[in-house]
Amino acid sequence: MSPEDDAARMELGADAWHQDEEGNYYVDCPECGSAATLSNVVTRGRCNGYLDRDESDTAVDEAAMSCTAILSFELVYTSDPSASGAEEDVGGSDAIPRPRAAR
Repeated sequence: MSPEDDAARMELGADAWHQDEEGNYYVDCPECGSAATLSNVVTRGRCNGYLDRDESDTAVDEAAMSCTAILSFELVYTSDPSASGAEEDVGGSDAIPRPRAAR
């Protein structure tokens, strides 16, 4: 059995994402509640609480940084062939649909 078989899964809605002052997107770590930035989860598989634990200066900070969560994101999608223009966009260079001008 792989570690992924034992993993708890959760679906993130639009309100689960936050943005910090530097423009980084993050979610709250489900184990410790600290920020888990998109880049840290993708590159290191850890939340900021785990990664910052070596920089703690106080016992309070050290106690809060005992997170053991290993995190990952999964992107799931389906294609709707009945959507208008779907065939035009597949494989095209314009990945973001543009609004059409009002007539």
